[in-house]
Amino acid sequence: MSERQIFSKILRLDKYIYNELLNLNGSLQKGIAIYIAVATLTTLSTFRFFNGMIEFLESNLIIFKGEMSDEEFQMFRSLIDELSIIFAQQDSTTSVLISSIVSTSMTTIVGLVICFLLLKFLFRKDVKPVDLLIISFFSSVPGLLVFPVLFIQDPLVQALIVLLTSIYALIAFGSGIKQVYLLRNIEVILVVIALTFGGSIIGSA
Repeated sequence: MSERQIFSKILRLDKYIYNELLNLNGSLQKGIAIYIAVATLTTLSTFRFFNGMIEFLESNLIIFKGEMSDEEFQMFRSLIDELSIIFAQQDSTTSVLISSIVSTSMTTIVGLVICFLLLKFLFRKDVKPVDLLIISFFSSVPGLLVFPVLFIQDPLVQALIVLLTSIYALIAFGSGIKQVYLLRNIEVILVVIALTFGGSIIGSA
């Protein structure tokens, strides 16, 4: 099965694709490559979005001035200037990219550990960590659709694309664990919530 067929089936939420992937030679290595590509694109898109938002605010300061007192406006302007300097210093440098990918990966791993515990001890499923990794990596394929954000100027459109691709990836992950572990819808929702918030909460703590 070619990469194009794999991507097409994942994006179409094919009912059998993840079981096929678990039996495909080299699927873990391919999944890791996809995950790294998605994490890199997501990081670049996030920087692009925040830079675009700062540029939008800077070019529309006069609009906000009429809604604030002079003191509030000066504080607001100083904040924008500080954010602009920060993002100008960190804009898409290799070290920032690597740091962001590592941070995202650690959060994802923590979330997957929680998913593993839920599936094994709460839902009594026969779960292999490698299989869960493969499902997670390949379900990130919708994240590749965030690519247009790098070329779009409108921050609202950028935000919408990032949001929709993130939701799409979660749906793909839910589809994967449902077909592999034969979960009920409520069980899928609980596992997706664990992946989404579990890693972030524990990581921040």
